[in-house]
Amino acid sequence: MKNSQIAIDASFLLKLFLPEEKSEKAEEIWKDWIKDSVEIVAPALIIFEVSSVLRNKVYREIIDAETGAEIINQLKELDISLVYTDDILEIAWEIGGILKSSTLYDCFYIALAKFLGIPLWTADRKLYDSTKNTMPFINPL
Repeated sequence: MKNSQIAIDASFLLKLFLPEEKSEKAEEIWKDWIKDSVEIVAPALIIFEVSSVLRNKVYREIIDAETGAEIINQLKELDISLVYTDDILEIAWEIGGILKSSTLYDCFYIALAKFLGIPLWTADRKLYDSTKNTMPFINPL
């Protein structure tokens, strides 16, 4: 049985827009989800994280401003359900303690997936490696 919902984090989403290692794989997975009518969900935080990364890449002249603006427009068009509840905040706080994390950014993605009981997809190898033994619902790209 296929999942009707999938959670993604910013590292996965950025692979769709920037030509990086594993970008093609992310695109293939994304297309399969769309074809299978999977609802793609993420905490609202994803918009802030992805746009900040893009702004930083423009600032550092890795991409030009026009490309950055084009990606922002594409980002706005994606069909991603943005989710936030106080429950997710509480779960993220708990996960931060478990992972001994100094920030909660990644913990919000994990918390959303845990709260909804769905898989989380990430391109962040460090995140995956730190959670693979305790959070089997996290999938590496």
